[in-house]
Amino acid sequence: MAKVINCDDGYVVRGDNDDELIANAERHLREAHPDLVGKVTRDQLLAQAVEA
Repeated sequence: MAKVINCDDGYVVRGDNDDELIANAERHLREAHPDLVGKVTRDQLLAQAVEA
């Protein structure tokens, strides 16, 4: 089932499954929040996810 993470900066990360969502979230982190790379875990990202 599709999920989204609503980033604090207003960006909405989307994925059709957990793996796609995490890959897209990590890409957003690298591009918009490089200071957080390596500090946010997969579990933390999934905890923010809601069904779309």
